[in-house]
Amino acid sequence: MAQRNVAGAIAALLEIMGTEFVFGLNGHGNWALLDAIEHETKIRGIPARAEDQAVHMADGYWRMRRKAPLAVVATSVGPGNMNIVSAVASAFYNSIALLVLAGAGATHWFDRGGMEESYRQGPEDWVAVLKPITKKAILVTRPDNALDMFLRAYQTALSGRPGPVVVQIPFDIQHSRAPDRLPDPTPFLQCYPPAPNPEGVKAAAALFAAAERPLIMAGGGVASARAWEELARFAELTETPVATTATGKGAFPERHPLSLGCIGRAGTGQANEAARHCDLLLAVGTHLTDIDTGGWTLFDIPGDIPGDIPGDIPGDIPGDIPGDIPGKTRLIHLDIDPSELGRVYPASVALPCDAAAGLAALGDALARQEHPARAAWLSTLEAARQRWLDETAAQRGSDLAPLHYARICHDTAQILCEIDPEMPVFFDTGHLLSFAPAFLSPLSRHVGHDGFFHRMGWSASAIIGASLAEGGRPALALLGDGSFLMGGLAVATAVEQNLPVIWVVLTNRTLQIERELMLRLYGRESFCDYRRTDTGELWNPDIALWAQAMGAESLRVTKPEDYAPALRRALAAKRPFVVEVEVNRDIEGYRAVWYPYPNNFYETWTPGPPR
Repeated sequence: MAQRNVAGAIAALLEIMGTEFVFGLNGHGNWALLDAIEHETKIRGIPARAEDQAVHMADGYWRMRRKAPLAVVATSVGPGNMNIVSAVASAFYNSIALLVLAGAGATHWFDRGGMEESYRQGPEDWVAVLKPITKKAILVTRPDNALDMFLRAYQTALSGRPGPVVVQIPFDIQHSRAPDRLPDPTPFLQCYPPAPNPEGVKAAAALFAAAERPLIMAGGGVASARAWEELARFAELTETPVATTATGKGAFPERHPLSLGCIGRAGTGQANEAARHCDLLLAVGTHLTDIDTGGWTLFDIPGDIPGDIPGDIPGDIPGDIPGDIPGKTRLIHLDIDPSELGRVYPASVALPCDAAAGLAALGDALARQEHPARAAWLSTLEAARQRWLDETAAQRGSDLAPLHYARICHDTAQILCEIDPEMPVFFDTGHLLSFAPAFLSPLSRHVGHDGFFHRMGWSASAIIGASLAEGGRPALALLGDGSFLMGGLAVATAVEQNLPVIWVVLTNRTLQIERELMLRLYGRESFCDYRRTDTGELWNPDIALWAQAMGAESLRVTKPEDYAPALRRALAAKRPFVVEVEVNRDIEGYRAVWYPYPNNFYETWTPGPPR
């Protein structure tokens, strides 16, 4: 029978599985893989300028699709492989499914310490670095089982909680012969999400049916499960307001009457008001981080409330389940990862399940039950919304020059909602994390944020993958100058691929969120301001000029009235465009909740509202 090599067989399988893009960088360890992908398939190769950027592009691609086929990353050996570590960790902690095909030297030379071998703790032991930050990281050791290992790893990335997988294939195995008859990859693409336990659904439904002030908190797991419609149906069925985490932003349309916007440290006033006063919290696809709970100060979720679930619930439910205690919030927690349940708060009902399956089952159970009137609760939150809008109006409409972050976020949302409401929009970490959750209010679910690991510069590359996933449509990244200087080489890739991607870069020559908080704690800053030693002036490279040198168009904005016209011009250009915006270094970050960060080992700390 005719034969092909392992690299060619994997490339053929990827094409059969529907792979659209391979993001990567050439290095001698992956030559056979790149050759097969480029010359033996119709898969489109996207050469990145750095390996971590290739991972972020695959990340952005996944966020637009949230289903097979995966985007694939191809890396080389040694430092090329090591360059992806932080980016892969970011994907892991944000539940991003992607596949990394990494090269390695020939097995013949393993443990000899040849060029770029990770050898001191064991023969080619690089995957050991990746194991804590991937769902699976394997080194292929035989050509005859390479395809099986590849397919199982692919399935691992998709099944359960999504995440990155790494398959490292030595150079000689890539070139070794493999049978031409390929295995059927179909079973490895079919992943059925876990459903909730029926008795647990009954228990949760009984709690929900009796709640007078319920709140839904939607995290990134809603997007991972593509559970947008199930969430909307459940909220409308039960007349329950919805707040999202920063990573869940876009899971529920923010102009829906039941939307409270984002919750937490930089959340809206109405979302945090609901958190403080709800009697029941349904947390879906979130592990309730410090960012989203105001340092675990917003909710009063007790560890032990004696009592029974209200209502007559058939079945044997072990243990006491909290009942209705005034001033306390009970928690129903849905997450596909059982290890996240109870991580920070004990749940009255904890359901390990897919978000879509859990919301659908709980909605079906509640459709047959009556619930208390929620008009008073919704009216209270609507009044809180209006108060918050009034309190923050000056920030959204600020005439400060250099510009106010809130004005930039607000104007960006307004313009995109007018021109292209479905446009992918990613916002980075830094001082933007203090403003975008509350003030960037898109209509679309195509909004992304690197919410847990907060890797600076992520959006600069990820937005390219998002554009490609949407057929090369316009896409926008909002990021600070510190982040752009870490990831801005991605502009060159967008120019090469002729993509209409826009980067709005907020410039003030400092790491502003760190600066503000260091000044608050110490009364001085360190390593935040970037200054020339000869003059002492704050300094950056010329970002607009750098963008032009990479082949993009650019504009610099220094006055608030010029920002909207500049963004409109960038959108109309239909090509890579950098809008550099001077932002005010003295603007304090918007904080809906200020909470202390523990800095004394000997002080006792407990979660819960201030006592």
